Amino acid sequence: MNYTPASLESFAKTILISFGCSEEEANIVADHLVRANLSGHDSHGVGMLPMYGAQVKDGNLIPNQTPEFLSDDGAIQIVDARRGFGHRMSLLALDRALSAAEQHDVAVLGMRNAGHVSRIGTYSEYCAGQGYISIHFVNVWGHAPVVAPYGSSMPGFSTNPISIGMPLQGAARPMLDMATSTVALGKVRVAHNKGEKIPAGWVLDVDGLPTDNPSDIWLHRRGALTAFGLHKGSGLGIFAELLAGAIAGKETVATGNEIPNGVFNNMFSIIINPRAFDDIEPIEARIIEFCESIKSGKPAAGTREVLLPGEPENQHRIDRNRDGIFVDDETMAQLMDIAGQFNSNIDSLKSTLKTSS
Repeated sequence: MNYTPASLESFAKTILISFGCSEEEANIVADHLVRANLSGHDSHGVGMLPMYGAQVKDGNLIPNQTPEFLSDDGAIQIVDARRGFGHRMSLLALDRALSAAEQHDVAVLGMRNAGHVSRIGTYSEYCAGQGYISIHFVNVWGHAPVVAPYGSSMPGFSTNPISIGMPLQGAARPMLDMATSTVALGKVRVAHNKGEKIPAGWVLDVDGLPTDNPSDIWLHRRGALTAFGLHKGSGLGIFAELLAGAIAGKETVATGNEIPNGVFNNMFSIIINPRAFDDIEPIEARIIEFCESIKSGKPAAGTREVLLPGEPENQHRIDRNRDGIFVDDETMAQLMDIAGQFNSNIDSLKSTLKTSS
């Protein structure tokens, strides 16, 4: 079923309030999740709410948490999110880092112990909206690793995403947002919920052989996701683990304990003021000149146009704002189930949803 973005956001906000989130926090998280859906990243959209609810029930995700700022001044900012909702904790931490970057022209943020931060491209967009370049590395701990390093048949780290945003005229253009695994684990969840097979190359089975079955790894954590680009993606995933987990945080997948329903993130971010290098007008002119030169290239066979990083997400937003956001029946059932566990009025909750015409 396709739902209007506004009604899906209202629906998500109501569930989050039932979890114990304040209206402000529920607004931030619901907005983040629906933006992920609109961008084509259903793996990080409203389908995450059942996991969040389970974490709240277990005490592993704390609504309305107050972060602890561990550094008072200087270009290096360290923030303990204390297992608060990562969407809000990240913005509070980034505001601190952006303030430092305004003073020093650069800031390095280490945010540790956050609840799931979801789509990290959101944070590149946030920084670019204020005129700053940003680079973000995230690791995941609290559960067993799910990605096989290159040359291994066993998982050794998690999906460890990286995002880089270039500010141009108030937006992140171009903007890179990617897992260092071939796909995010959430995309396997989406395929499982839809009853679909997955493409070859996404997942290895317990014997280290390619499989098209999403259920073993999603339901039972048997097998492993693959790293993208063979040794290259594996190398980036390892450095994301080191920067975010060993440096910014205090847990890598090797040191962090496995916790039921535990999904925690550490984030290592570099915030850069481009105006420290030149006036913004010539910088933007050079960015535009380069991007136009890339897009003017002849498309490869089977490709309609040459796309820059971030442009597929922009097209998804246009399409989904027009056509609505598809949520499969299994995911919707899971959403209703977790809402019921928090004593939501299911009939009232259903009435907030509007299908897209």
